[in-house]
Amino acid sequence: MGGGPVEGVAVALFWRKREDPAQRELGQRLTAMPLFQGLERAALEALVEELEWLALPGGTVLFEQGEHSDSLYVLLYGRLLAERRDRGGRWQPVGSIGAGETVGEAGLLAGEPRTARVTALRDCELLRLSEQALERVAMLHPTPMLRMARLALRRYARTREDMALPSCFALLPASRGVDLEGFARDLLRALGDEDPEAALIRAPEAAGRDHAWFAEREANLQRLVYLGDGEAAWRERCVRQSDQVLLLADARRPLDPEALLPVPPVQAQVPQLLVLLQDGAPRPGSTCGWLAAFPSARQVAHLRGAADLARLARRLGGRATGLVLSGGGARGFAHLGAARALREAGIAIDQVGGCSIGAIVGAGIAADWDFPTLREVYHRSFVVGRPVRERTLPLMSLYSGHSVTRLLRAAFGELDIEDLPLPYYCVSSDLTEGRLKVHERGRLWQWLKASCAIPGILPPVFTGGRVLVDGGVIDNLPVREMRQRLHGRIVAVDAGADLALQTTLEEFDAPPWWKLLGELFGQRRHPRMTQILQRAGMVNSDATARRWRHYADLMVAPRLPAVDLLDWSAFDRAIEEGYRAAMEALEAQARRRTADDDVDSADKADKAADNADAM
Repeated sequence: MGGGPVEGVAVALFWRKREDPAQRELGQRLTAMPLFQGLERAALEALVEELEWLALPGGTVLFEQGEHSDSLYVLLYGRLLAERRDRGGRWQPVGSIGAGETVGEAGLLAGEPRTARVTALRDCELLRLSEQALERVAMLHPTPMLRMARLALRRYARTREDMALPSCFALLPASRGVDLEGFARDLLRALGDEDPEAALIRAPEAAGRDHAWFAEREANLQRLVYLGDGEAAWRERCVRQSDQVLLLADARRPLDPEALLPVPPVQAQVPQLLVLLQDGAPRPGSTCGWLAAFPSARQVAHLRGAADLARLARRLGGRATGLVLSGGGARGFAHLGAARALREAGIAIDQVGGCSIGAIVGAGIAADWDFPTLREVYHRSFVVGRPVRERTLPLMSLYSGHSVTRLLRAAFGELDIEDLPLPYYCVSSDLTEGRLKVHERGRLWQWLKASCAIPGILPPVFTGGRVLVDGGVIDNLPVREMRQRLHGRIVAVDAGADLALQTTLEEFDAPPWWKLLGELFGQRRHPRMTQILQRAGMVNSDATARRWRHYADLMVAPRLPAVDLLDWSAFDRAIEEGYRAAMEALEAQARRRTADDDVDSADKADKAADNADAM
């Protein structure tokens, strides 16, 4: 195998040639895979002869980033995770590989080192084709192998950050008294499964089965749910067989440590979702106790009723809709109008992310407030409350920020981010490390304060040895963060897209103070200090926003050239423009889809006519 990490792990793998009766079936499976489609029969048979069988337990590293590319792999069963080390030394997921896909072919064919570390998310079975074996087949069948190599390199050139959808779930009780099977059936129906019973795997029927039994069911069904309500050994097996672990707990009762159930060890890369059954909106501060009891759970889902179950199904099934809202000061009230347009169009929002004013508006949407409530809260907070008004000694900022804190606490109280019914994040700029900081847990008003702390205007937030300011300094439209967290489509609203400072002045120094007196009485010719500071704080992130815009499936860009960043009186005007821009974007998208459908229908009709002529 070369110097790969799986070498020397005796329990991790075994090698053997496929038996002759299975070679025909294996060849058929290979021809269904994109990399091997179109191969001549002789070349395919030669490949099958060279393939070696590999079993890889969950958590085992298949190969490391930077090592020599000595083989390619075909994943028959299970799931692999590809991770890449960033400049800060942290491992970042860049994609996952599901059954029927190949991995490692580009590095092998290009003669380049591995570009990522690949780990088994769960128990896997693979086929390995070594570098020497590939060379032997290529010498005998050069033309088809050259075609395969070109296909592999084209696929590598199109590589994008993407995570394959989970297809196998382990459903475990996190507290006593939950109806595990009833929830599983309801979830499968919400996912669109017509026969939920067929997708359930229970301990009695799975006892003593080998990988082939599980692989057959996974191949024949869109998804499987392993019901982990048996003995500890069975719960561990459920976890090893699954792409995602769901922990079901009853939050309608007070958190009782004695009623909690142990969770088997789960691979760090396998996502865990804590599902909390609720009677209504979570009580402020109540969710953090549940997350502390299950620290390996990365996310939480609150289930208050059918709408939340449908939202969870969309998230798990890759049909979720994420909403990303930009910064932009008073221009950000356009987000309210855009959200109203989406709701009227029947588009349910499943996750929200935002920066600065977009984070503040997004928090109300994630709290599941209706439009009248959204409008009333933000009108009271910004138009009536005038958050930027208390001047201070200008050592860190022009304004003290006390009003901002007061208004945010009045709007959101002691809610934590994890208490919000919809998954939510906001961003700030970490000046200590010079990177974007994503906030997904903790006291909501505090992180909103950090997200909107405009440098020079409002004081930074100092916490944990960090200096945090407005997220717009680094990324004013954090759509990439949503793409890393969501399977589905993303709607992004950029309220700062047409923001610019313009002047007709020709000056190289500040004029004498007495020439500026008229500007105190409305004769304004120079940009305000607050305008300059706000624009200076956002200008570098404009390029970032443009670079990540392609992650959005629908871009809404309200046109607000006459609205200043601190012009709270433009509240209603900005809302209407956001509504208009969103409706226009939705209508344009609908026209494009109709045109694409017409082209597809025409292509099918042409092909049918060609086939008829050929007969």
